[in-house]
Amino acid sequence: MKYRLKTLIEIVTLSALLFAAYKYWDALPGTYHKNEHGFPQGTGQAEYHYDNGALMMREWYFRGLVYRTTWFMPDGREIATETYDKRNGGVGYYLRQDGTIRSKYTYEYMPDLNVYGNAEFPLYYDKSGTPVPDAKEPID
Repeated sequence: MKYRLKTLIEIVTLSALLFAAYKYWDALPGTYHKNEHGFPQGTGQAEYHYDNGALMMREWYFRGLVYRTTWFMPDGREIATETYDKRNGGVGYYLRQDGTIRSKYTYEYMPDLNVYGNAEFPLYYDKSGTPVPDAKEPID
């Protein structure tokens, strides 16, 4: 069977592209999803909403690892944006339905699980937005 050089180059190129797509599929935008255990996979955005439907939080993922999160008030104003990296970890907030901060967590990268986990105890806030350093559980 005879192949022209052009055909051979096309076959090699197609094979390389298929291999790259297989190996790096989770780096392609739009592949974000959660696996059967609820862990993020792929690349893209996740959004979480208040009970009234307003955007509460938007997270950006690359290969299953969050790299930026933005939190919003129910009226759409931005509360905070945090960037995560493997060396420094990051900060995360849990909000009440009125947009006030319920708790603040400091995260560190856990390479064995490829996730960010709690680096220390969370800081809880009362309903007025004041931090309560000695609180051991959320203040609702």
